[in-house]
Amino acid sequence: MNSRLSKYKDYKAADFFADEDFVLKALMPEATSNDFWSELHLHYPHLLDEMALAKTWILLIQNQTTAQSTLSSDERWDRIQAQIPIYESKKQRSHILRTLLRWTASAAAILLFIMVAYDVSQFGTKETNTAFGEQRLLSLPDSSIIRLNSNSHITYVRSWKTDKPREVWLEGEGMFEVKHTAVKNRLRESDFFIVHVGDLSLTVLGTKFNVKDRRGRIEVALFEGSVRIQGQNGEDRILKPGETFVYDTSAKANQVVQVVTNDANRVLSWTRGELSIEHNSLANIVDVLEDNYGYQVVVEDPTLLNKRFTGVIPVKKVDDILFVIKHTMNVNIEMKNKQIIIKPN
Repeated sequence: MNSRLSKYKDYKAADFFADEDFVLKALMPEATSNDFWSELHLHYPHLLDEMALAKTWILLIQNQTTAQSTLSSDERWDRIQAQIPIYESKKQRSHILRTLLRWTASAAAILLFIMVAYDVSQFGTKETNTAFGEQRLLSLPDSSIIRLNSNSHITYVRSWKTDKPREVWLEGEGMFEVKHTAVKNRLRESDFFIVHVGDLSLTVLGTKFNVKDRRGRIEVALFEGSVRIQGQNGEDRILKPGETFVYDTSAKANQVVQVVTNDANRVLSWTRGELSIEHNSLANIVDVLEDNYGYQVVVEDPTLLNKRFTGVIPVKKVDDILFVIKHTMNVNIEMKNKQIIIKPN
């Protein structure tokens, strides 16, 4: 079969309408041979209706009259000129709209970022530091209270899970009032409150206690409740109210572990802005000046360090401490920036 004939076997009216040879045959039948198109619909009778419809479309287009404008060239030009400002105005509005959409999208992206960052931050860790001479009262996620002494640092997870113990990490000194969350006859992991300090872990329920970690010496003074103290060296004991656990790993102590009776009034004197120096030596007061206030203290006569004091010193200002030292020991005191020099008279 003629390959040209097979080309048209699946044609529709639209296909014939777009075919140049067919259009030429429809418009100028006398200039083209009818033999091919007659042979085509003989081979493919189903194409006859499609060809007739396509021819109708072609003739309709040919017979359409061309629309004639009633406007002169000048009038058409004036109309075009009048449309230009309208076009420019639409273009400007479109530009402003696109700019606003970009700004809105940017603002939405920034807002989303802030919201996501805030949500993430709620599951991160929170750290609080106190400066030299500063104290701070903190409320934890479970409503437990910590009073941080000067030059101290505490870390905890912002969002405590209900299936995990409540945990904090302490450096320096802090007084804890832990909220009791356990229900009678039911004890869960989340009811435990754990303080990590140095090599020790202190596990409590609802308890009031003071923890001090300075110069390699840890003191845990318990006032209410109970504390279980566990250490990396195998230390494991239960502390009772009125007891102070001392864990001294300083070079001069060469690791001393002991439990002594505490004096709550003396231990907590710092929370009242005082320093109880009952039977304390000048060396103990020097430690406070350096640890809590950030001074470097030079005592020119080392024998003065062993001199003992009795009483209470207000410690809201360094000047108060120095006043007591000067008048009870009859010494000269010089201050140079952050250095204190104590000299014998």
